Amino acid sequence: MSAIHMSVKNGPGQVRPGGRTEEVRKAVATTVLGLIEKGRVDFELQEVARLSNVHRTTIHRRWPDRTALIAEALSEHNSRIDVQFSGDWRIDIARMALALRDFLNDPVEIAMNTLLASANNAEFREMVVAHWAPVMTYFQRPILEAQARGEIDPKHDAEMLVTMMIAPIVTVIIFLKQRPDDQFIERLAMQLINACT
Repeated sequence: MSAIHMSVKNGPGQVRPGGRTEEVRKAVATTVLGLIEKGRVDFELQEVARLSNVHRTTIHRRWPDRTALIAEALSEHNSRIDVQFSGDWRIDIARMALALRDFLNDPVEIAMNTLLASANNAEFREMVVAHWAPVMTYFQRPILEAQARGEIDPKHDAEMLVTMMIAPIVTVIIFLKQRPDDQFIERLAMQLINACT
């Protein structure tokens, strides 16, 4: 079976513009991600304009407020997740675990998860959850397809299995301040595989 390449950048059917428009979008998204990495979600549009070297009127026209800027940055950030599905759910669980480890260990992601764990910012939390939802849905796909083929019992909750994969990785990274090594990820993937068989 051919590999399936994950793309969650814009959602189904959406295509990024090219040329100067894309350069501006990328510069602005990268700037906002840099601010989030520093624990800052209270920035002003003027600051983003100065740091990204994009005119303030251009930013205001395309992203009229901080919420729109954060949404753009989160879309750019989540587009970095790269998983190729093989069609074998056991292999795919292992691939997802490794991809999640690398993504969740990204400095921006660490900053966001730290903010979510410590700050009382309901709006930011809702935005992160909304942008993470397509990733969660995508990661359930190998499990759901295996269930449809009769390879995994349908009693297993695909969303919960993906959550069980994410939680230990986040715990080690955020609370223990460590990057889970390959052996940890292999053990985690094997536990999930065993739970489904």
